[in-house]
Amino acid sequence: MKDHSVRASLKVAVGIWALALLSPANWLLKDEVTYVKGAHKPLVTDGVGQSKVIKPVEVLEKAMESPAGVQTADFSKLEPALLSESEGGIHESVVVAKGKQLFNVNCLACHQLDAVGKIGFAPSIGNRDFLALATDAFIRQTILNGRQGTAMAPRPDLSEKEVTAIITYLRSSPVANPVKVSVDWDKKFNGDATAGAEKYGRYCASCHGTKGEGYVAGVPGTGVGLPGFLSAASDDYILQTLKLGRIGTPMQSFIGSRGLANLTERDGHDVIAYLRELGRRNVPSSDRKMAVKGDPKQGNLHFDVNCIACHQADGEGKVGFAPSIRNRDFLAIASDDFIRKTIRNGRPGTAMVPRPDLAFQAVNDIIAYLRSLPIANPVEIKVDSTLTFKGNAEAGATKYANYCAACHGKDGEGYMAGVPGPGIGLAGFLQSVSDDYILQTLRQGRIGTAMKPFIGSKGIANLTMEDAHDIIARLRVMGVKNAGGQAAGQ
Repeated sequence: MKDHSVRASLKVAVGIWALALLSPANWLLKDEVTYVKGAHKPLVTDGVGQSKVIKPVEVLEKAMESPAGVQTADFSKLEPALLSESEGGIHESVVVAKGKQLFNVNCLACHQLDAVGKIGFAPSIGNRDFLALATDAFIRQTILNGRQGTAMAPRPDLSEKEVTAIITYLRSSPVANPVKVSVDWDKKFNGDATAGAEKYGRYCASCHGTKGEGYVAGVPGTGVGLPGFLSAASDDYILQTLKLGRIGTPMQSFIGSRGLANLTERDGHDVIAYLRELGRRNVPSSDRKMAVKGDPKQGNLHFDVNCIACHQADGEGKVGFAPSIRNRDFLAIASDDFIRKTIRNGRPGTAMVPRPDLAFQAVNDIIAYLRSLPIANPVEIKVDSTLTFKGNAEAGATKYANYCAACHGKDGEGYMAGVPGPGIGLAGFLQSVSDDYILQTLRQGRIGTAMKPFIGSKGIANLTMEDAHDIIARLRVMGVKNAGGQAAGQ
């Protein structure tokens, strides 16, 4: 009898311990912390309506920097707090695992596996020296606000906890010979921009571009003369980078007797003054009247900097990851304006984030590049964007399930469902395309892909026009249902 009582007590104790171990991580996975700007005590729900107070967290206001504000950023030194196991019961391993998952979905395409980066394409953000210089607040602001003029688009759709998890993951990897660097985010230097121009041309331009434009100039280094970088980096951040360099990269130390060029701190101040001047010159014009016909050669450069990570070389795409945008049938059905709006507005619910920061001329150049790529047996497809069909959404549900769901997901969610096709049931897609665009796609298919023609005797399903109208009606219903999830950052 006593033995049974002990066993029962032990089972209860183990059960309580397991529940206590697992439950605290719900806030991270379910995103149920309520945030208000400033330091406060957030209430965390436990999944059954109860709440408890945890350690105060400093939440930074997510505000876009003005392009003209390229002198310095007013950076808070306060670090977003991550609960320790003793304070919140949250195991860091849970946060790291979530951060790695979020990094792989949102960052890996550019910053590569384990955040090692790729020379001439994206910097290493797992680098020892970068992580020593960059505060959590600096990384957070970069993620949320992006880097104007680069492929690092703003990601305000990521929640505070998701960003914190990504930062925790980046800082979780062990580093050899760690260093500590103190950066004064408020310090400003009075360098000589004229003298700095000569020093920049001698020591920096070959890697970062003559105008500091970075990768878009076909150089291996980042755009240190772009407003997006200069609005985030303080003078002292740049100076400490010149002193320390970036271990394992071409960016060596330049200041002091151990520096590649044995520059003085005064030389560093001059270079920084010139970078600030470049930042003011590189503010892009938003006036589309200044844009001229696209240049395919320049478009190739812009594409490689901004698009290749997802859409692959020459826009070939990758099944289950990103569609081919150099496909013969896509380019026949998509107008220049359609492509332009897709670049500008993105596709909510997908990795295709809005790029309003790209100059109108740069977008024209990218479109010209895509259209310049050679294709065999070109076709011409006319789309009437004014047409609206009156299909039966209920009948379309069965037809969609039979012919479309296997590739596009049962709810049209696309890649996020682990299927090979894009999210044709997402509001971001459906708000961009007309009924006739979808109809012509069903009729034409996409040559060289799994998307075959479905309509008529040559279609793999021999669907009628009425069948297609029903499927389109069903997609429109999906778009309305899926819009809520996208608004929540799905």
